[in-house]
Amino acid sequence: MKQLIPDNLEPGMVLADTVFAANGRVLLAEGTKLTRDLIERLKEMHILTVFINDENTISVDPDDVLINRVHSEALQVLGHFLPADIFGERLGSVKDRYDSLSDILDEVVTDEKVANLYLDLRTIDDDTLNHSINVCVLSMIMGDVFKMDRAKLLQLGKAAMVHDIGKKAVPQDIMAKKEDRTPEEAKKFEDHTKHGYQILRESEFDVGIAKVALYHHERWDGSGYINKVAGENIDLFSRIVTVADVYDDVTRGISYKQKYLPHEAMEFLYGAGNIYFDARVVKAFTGSIFAYPLGSIVKLSTGEIGIVINVQKTMAPRPIVKVFYDKANNRLDYPRQVDLSEQKTLFITKIL
Repeated sequence: MKQLIPDNLEPGMVLADTVFAANGRVLLAEGTKLTRDLIERLKEMHILTVFINDENTISVDPDDVLINRVHSEALQVLGHFLPADIFGERLGSVKDRYDSLSDILDEVVTDEKVANLYLDLRTIDDDTLNHSINVCVLSMIMGDVFKMDRAKLLQLGKAAMVHDIGKKAVPQDIMAKKEDRTPEEAKKFEDHTKHGYQILRESEFDVGIAKVALYHHERWDGSGYINKVAGENIDLFSRIVTVADVYDDVTRGISYKQKYLPHEAMEFLYGAGNIYFDARVVKAFTGSIFAYPLGSIVKLSTGEIGIVINVQKTMAPRPIVKVFYDKANNRLDYPRQVDLSEQKTLFITKIL
């Protein structure tokens, strides 16, 4: 099995592994014999590399394997929070945003200085690289709401991708502890923001990118880790990354004792606007993120089970759900739609 970039593929080669599209759907199945049209399709879908069953090929640099993984996961995250295609139907302006941001993501992910840090991020702990990818995508979506131009979105994406690089200077036993650290351990963990700034400046990253590593744990009210800056004195990039960082942490249960559902995390962000977070950034986040993407299978507080069928109405954490099963898990003869933005007493309790 060899790994090739699409430019090096030839008709007749056979895929040794399944190729997935950005939204997680199967693009080409393992065992597919490539044609010229299929190769062109892979290029159009921005697939960086594929595995094939052909012994007479030239393999790519091993570093490309990790870059390709990051690229694929980044596009899947973008497709999760900003779905461009669901059930074969395009979502109008959402598709345009998706296409624009995915194009910039390509540059972020393949940037040489950023890519050089992927292995460091991956070896900090099991979650840091995936967390960095999520924060990168969420930050770029918010940056787009603030109508940042391409150059600024590119800088924001890079800053978000490497915001946690300072954790590589934190002792592994402290990183693994996650919570209930001693005051001394907590101080060493909090120092990761300073270490991150130093690492990025030594790696010749722009100071605007390095400042995000330094400030992403500072809060709007002046609380935070060690720098104690507040309000507008925290740069916009850092304020954006802070919201994305906290949202991903609480919804995945990375460093908080309680794991939140997406709507619970958004309510927390709402409530902390202009206390811990810039309320304008929170509004940009909650107004543009698909907390429950189209096609999500969810359980309601009534015990009923359904599928999220519309999220465009408010772009908020209360979508329209089509209920297919009652609380006894019996399939309904006539499925019904529930608009959670109107049914205030109902809410999603679980993603299935």
